[in-house]
Amino acid sequence: MAREITAKNPGKAFQKGLSELKVKDLPEVREALCRILRVTTTQGFRNYANGKVKNLDVEKARQIEALFASYGVTDPWGL
Repeated sequence: MAREITAKNPGKAFQKGLSELKVKDLPEVREALCRILRVTTTQGFRNYANGKVKNLDVEKARQIEALFASYGVTDPWGL
């Protein structure tokens, strides 16, 4: 069961969701995540994916969940 995203629990890391994707979908999903998170560097992306950026707002978290859900990943949060 997926965790509910709230202001207190924004979900932080989504590395788990990346590992559940098909390899062919990774570049497309990574590009979409970079747009959602507004990052342009590999290091910036990794910081979000690994939960090092603690201030992920609720709206971005919901967009990330919707993106992963469109690829069949129901619970992307975690390492």
